[in-house]
Amino acid sequence: MNAEVPVLELREGATAKLVLNRPAKKNAMSDELLVALNAGLDRALADEAVRTIVITGAGDCFTAGRDRKDVGTAGSRRVSLEDGSLEGTVELFTDTLRRLIAAPKPTIAAVRGFAFGGGQAMSLACDFLVAERDARFGNVEITYGFPAALNAVLLMRQLGRRRALEIAMTGEIHGAEAWHAWGLVNRLAEPGKLDEATAAFAEVLNANAPWAVRRTKALMLASEDAPLADGMTLGGQLNQLLRLDADRLDLYKDATKARARIQDKLAKPG
Repeated sequence: MNAEVPVLELREGATAKLVLNRPAKKNAMSDELLVALNAGLDRALADEAVRTIVITGAGDCFTAGRDRKDVGTAGSRRVSLEDGSLEGTVELFTDTLRRLIAAPKPTIAAVRGFAFGGGQAMSLACDFLVAERDARFGNVEITYGFPAALNAVLLMRQLGRRRALEIAMTGEIHGAEAWHAWGLVNRLAEPGKLDEATAAFAEVLNANAPWAVRRTKALMLASEDAPLADGMTLGGQLNQLLRLDADRLDLYKDATKARARIQDKLAKPG
């Protein structure tokens, strides 16, 4: 891989793969890397041929988190609240997570090795997570005196208070199998088979109509913080709008092929 490029942009059919490419630094996320990642994400979202976006890391891990030189160690460049430099460097990472959460196309974090600190937060900001069975996750930053900031927010939304607090406040490292049992990992891959498992999952998403995938995610984001009754109203209104346009849009033009796929799966044991 090109060691000079902080983020590699690859294409596999309808899947765009963005590879964090600082393996010698455990893919630590510098400001430069985050700028490149956001630019690559924008290009993938603008490309109509791309249906799914995968975020992964080069080498033997996903990412060790933020590059410490950009987040306030003794050797970091000085930042100030008054001139906006403090907000700029912190907001850059926050904005990356917001982009992943709000992306209209599905995003998959593909994790091997480990995802620690900000790397764990990035995996949680993606819609889906595929991980090798021996991958590990952790809020390690709290063990050296840095609070679990963005991780705390993302864990609370996906796990509930008790488990989220345990992960965020203890700093203990947990394996992918535990995360799968807690519902944080969607697919487990055997060691060395991450790329194949991720590609297979992406193909499942790519096979569905892009407009239906986009609207499903938009509805879930809109209803996530809404009371149940309001969420049901939003879903019902979407169905009404789709019914009005059903003939013009030919919504069920792919139904025959879809039914055939379902029947084929039902015919197989297990």
